[in-house]
Amino acid sequence: MFKQSLSFSKTSLILLAFYLLPLVIVIGFITQFGVNIPVYDQWVLPKLLEKVATNQLDFSDLFELHNNHRILFPRLIFIGLAFLSDWNIKLEMFFSLGLAVCTFIALYSLASLTSSPRYRNLFHLANLLTGYLIFSLNQEWLWGFQLPIFLINFCLILACLILYLNFLHSKTKLILAAICCIVASFSSAQGLITWLAVIPLILSQQNTKISKTKQLLIWLTGFVLSAAIYAIGYQQEPRIINLSLAEYLLTAISFFLNLLAAPLVKLPIISSIIGAILLSLFLGISIYYLKTGYLKSPEPLTQLTPWLSIGLFSLLTSLLMTWGRVEWGGNYPLTATRYTTHTILLIISLIQLCRVLITNPQTFWKVNRNNSILIYSFCAGILLSLTSVSSHAAITQAQLEFPYKTSSQTCLKLFSYIEDSEFFKTSPNRCLLPMSKSTWWIREGVESLEKIEMRNFAENIPFVAQPNQVYGYIDHPTTPETPLKINTNDIINLRGWAILPEQKQQPRLVFLSHGKQNLFFANADVMRESPDIAEYLNSNRYRLARWEVILSAESLPVGETEIKAWVYDPQHQQFVRLQSQVKISIATQ
Repeated sequence: MFKQSLSFSKTSLILLAFYLLPLVIVIGFITQFGVNIPVYDQWVLPKLLEKVATNQLDFSDLFELHNNHRILFPRLIFIGLAFLSDWNIKLEMFFSLGLAVCTFIALYSLASLTSSPRYRNLFHLANLLTGYLIFSLNQEWLWGFQLPIFLINFCLILACLILYLNFLHSKTKLILAAICCIVASFSSAQGLITWLAVIPLILSQQNTKISKTKQLLIWLTGFVLSAAIYAIGYQQEPRIINLSLAEYLLTAISFFLNLLAAPLVKLPIISSIIGAILLSLFLGISIYYLKTGYLKSPEPLTQLTPWLSIGLFSLLTSLLMTWGRVEWGGNYPLTATRYTTHTILLIISLIQLCRVLITNPQTFWKVNRNNSILIYSFCAGILLSLTSVSSHAAITQAQLEFPYKTSSQTCLKLFSYIEDSEFFKTSPNRCLLPMSKSTWWIREGVESLEKIEMRNFAENIPFVAQPNQVYGYIDHPTTPETPLKINTNDIINLRGWAILPEQKQQPRLVFLSHGKQNLFFANADVMRESPDIAEYLNSNRYRLARWEVILSAESLPVGETEIKAWVYDPQHQQFVRLQSQVKISIATQ
């Protein structure tokens, strides 16, 4: 007896480890590659936080549109997290992860309610695969502003779970599910679709005191009211679509199919084929579902219903995103990973639908059940392989972007020393670019944050013009006796190297100043290979010490000036000047 118990315990622990593995990987992914900087849309929040801190917040500030979306509930969450953490963006990332964990728990509970105790291995296979999909790696984990998408997914799954529970009163189920859909509706535009997606569950309710027709009318009334409130003051942003009708339809079909397959494959033609397979499989099961609605035994119907609602939501949101983004090209979903969190639900629904069909004796499945399980396991292996490849690509992408994001984090901390120059407004090499294309947006956000003393921005940093050690050089152009003469529309190329002597963390940025100003008009990334520097200084830590920047003379004042280069030493909290300087004379044409 003890041996059996010990064996069971070992099996349970191994199974638990497999369930926890993808979660642990995501935690590591966020910890390693998540950077505490606001990115793009997040820069709308500082003004909101300022209003909260100064007691000027109105309901209209929470309700107003953001890119055609009502993000009322996410705004409340963002405000709470910001004041709790001094607006640490990584807390938003982990909050999204928490929502994903809750979503998986709800999915697991739903799977338990729609499973047979005879097929526990298949049950765990389906749910392990579901977990690996829910926690598959993509860039959405590293962007705190994606929180509304995770919130909508959780609200949908929770609504499906509530409506499927038998022990709740029908009125209670409707109220609780409606609350979930209201939260989803005012988290983003696609949240409104949750009302429509769960209609199959509304119609499949059994032994209720309220008739199905009345329940449906009540539910549709809730949807109409939510949509009407959502539409208050709504203004559609103008769109320009330079496509003929035939081109539009072909592009839309390509966009839609690529979107369905985006969580698995990023190759244009292959993704369209896989998207078509996923769509066909779901439609086929849906047709079977409609036909079995007239059978005497309702059991297969009720087990399929919640998963069909989840898949329907994914399809409808994909259609909505196709309509809203089709002008960006049919292959756009393969490059914009932020759209996969909703579409991944279609794949999960198919995994669970096929599990139900295989294990239910009253389905149309003509293949031997053992063979069906073998085929299912084979397909699960393919899905797991595709998910692993996709996650590996996400890690590679994160590794490439991480140095630039950390440079941007340094730039944000030192924002008080960044001049409002042409370089920082337009240059593709500016360190602010990973945060936003609009420098003025960042500047306004920083002003709001400084007013309410949120986040730490560096002040009173000393400038060390004559350091005791060599921190680097400007070695191009070489400094002539007379200033280098250029015009305002000319391009300047500066090169050199920079280090922090005897420090583990090396600089990623060089800042450029002119004249006697203690402000920087440009920056350069310190990421180029420098084997000569590493060899000369006898340390491999200096192997990426070279920098180069190309900038327009428009960033500098007309007349004679000197360009100096600096690195920020975070250990001693000071700017240290590099050796040499460039004398130039700028003239107007």
